Amino acid sequence: MVPGITISGIVVLGKKAMRNVITVASIMLAFALVTPSSQAAESFDGLWAKTQKDCRNQEGFDSKTHIDMSKPIGSKSPPMVDQYENHCRIDRKTTIGDGINLSVTCFEFWDNFKKNIEPRKATIRLEPGPNGTIKIDGKGHRRCKMPSAR
Repeated sequence: MVPGITISGIVVLGKKAMRNVITVASIMLAFALVTPSSQAAESFDGLWAKTQKDCRNQEGFDSKTHIDMSKPIGSKSPPMVDQYENHCRIDRKTTIGDGINLSVTCFEFWDNFKKNIEPRKATIRLEPGPNGTIKIDGKGHRRCKMPSAR
């Protein structure tokens, strides 16, 4: 039986029992708020492309996008979103729903990226898609399978 007083179907808890209920509810809420963003960030890391054909290692333009959010923002080796002639340093992550908005600084060339020359600011939206896919700015991408090391 729950400690407290029952008044026509309503249980009035004592102070100690109420504190326990509030503590448990607070822990559950904190876990629910933290867990989705952690899972979302992990699920977006990797090499993605619009088609399986674009996953092949070939020279020239394709839709391959490498996402690496494992490094801390502001570090010497920053988290990145890397595409053909579009190398973006992640400056800020904002979780919105089950997706993430990335505020990024992008460079057309690697040399410009390394020297911080001719940057442009942008926002990239990442969200989960069906069957293990993701959407990058609303466009579907599938995970590229990495060749096995021999």
